[in-house]
Amino acid sequence: MDMEEPEEMEGPEPLEEYVPGIAGGRHYMAQLCHVPDGPWYIAVIHVESLPPLHDSDRTWSTREEAVQAADKLVADLGH
Repeated sequence: MDMEEPEEMEGPEPLEEYVPGIAGGRHYMAQLCHVPDGPWYIAVIHVESLPPLHDSDRTWSTREEAVQAADKLVADLGH
């Protein structure tokens, strides 16, 4: 008889969405995540010719705010 422990549930899996964009003349692909009814956050931003960017622990209440934040992060690379 196999007595494996059931895996503990850590809550719902985050939903992922990939958003392409151009900011500061650079093309990028941002991976945005959120849990249902939860805030959005930026998991990673892939920018052409640069290592991936990881945002801090900031969150936004809407997808649109997270997209704007990704645009700003990429645009700030040129300064």
